[in-house]
Amino acid sequence: MTKYSLVALAILGAQAAQADVLTIPNESGFSGFVMAGVTAQEYQSNFFKGDKGEAKIDSVFQSPSHESSVQPLLGADLRYTFADTRTQLFLGNLIQDAVRYDLAQQFGVRQQVGTYGILSAGYVFSAMPAKTWADPYQVGRNRSKTDYKTQGARFAWDDIGGSHVNLAYTWRTSKVDSERSGEQLISLGQLTRDEANLLDRNGNLHRVELSYDWRLQQDQTLTPAIIYKRADLDGKAESSDTTHLQLTYAKTGPQWSLVGNVFGGKRSYDEANPIYGKKANADEWGLNGTFFWHQLFGVDKLSGVLSAGWAESNSDINFYDTEMSTFSAGLMYSL
Repeated sequence: MTKYSLVALAILGAQAAQADVLTIPNESGFSGFVMAGVTAQEYQSNFFKGDKGEAKIDSVFQSPSHESSVQPLLGADLRYTFADTRTQLFLGNLIQDAVRYDLAQQFGVRQQVGTYGILSAGYVFSAMPAKTWADPYQVGRNRSKTDYKTQGARFAWDDIGGSHVNLAYTWRTSKVDSERSGEQLISLGQLTRDEANLLDRNGNLHRVELSYDWRLQQDQTLTPAIIYKRADLDGKAESSDTTHLQLTYAKTGPQWSLVGNVFGGKRSYDEANPIYGKKANADEWGLNGTFFWHQLFGVDKLSGVLSAGWAESNSDINFYDTEMSTFSAGLMYSL
């Protein structure tokens, strides 16, 4: 789904100036970072509620309205390394995932396997559920809000055989606490129960990512990636296949660092939405950049962080169009 918040854009690339985070340290102990800041958002979505969201709509054919909000931002990548066994426990949003635009929260373990690379497995969860509408298509009265959550597992193989190639697979369940899509239209006789069932947003989410870390210079890395996502949901009009191409650039230095992402791709749905009589296929793209100023106020491990991002999904059904832009500022402390 592209209908939930991209608020975590501000942590993309965090700690990029540190030593290569794909490796496991040679000394036991804690590592990672914690950060805090503020994020300003402007978004358009008929599905994502956010802090505000338009509770009442007049037509299922209208494009989403503009909304804005300001929110606190918290982020962390906490690790403990057992150097003798080349094992590392982690909690939070791993940096090597964040810079590749995977914003999942995880708790898991990484294991160095000789020269074969690093294997990892983790439990993936939503630290803060997103807010959506129980029946997004309800018109003429205030829509009821509900939570949208995901959880599952992620498996990854980084630096496969020393090749700088990375492979990751994530499985998650998609859960809308109170799923009532199309209920009002059933009561009005405009949809049958079977047709409304095509709009069910609960089910399974799959993501496969293949990437390559290309070292341009000692302080610069370019990472192309191809990402395939499968939404295998109970509602076939909400089930989809998505393919994205993504490019990540990182430049690191002792005083400042910069990380940027750009991505684009297509989303194709399995069946037509019964309300509109066609599929909600979409073109999707986005970009973001994060800038770090290290040794802030003369504190060795403290960095200032500025981040800006924009993403859009342009659907064949105007009601499904989604756009979000963010600007974030914060402080990051490395452990």
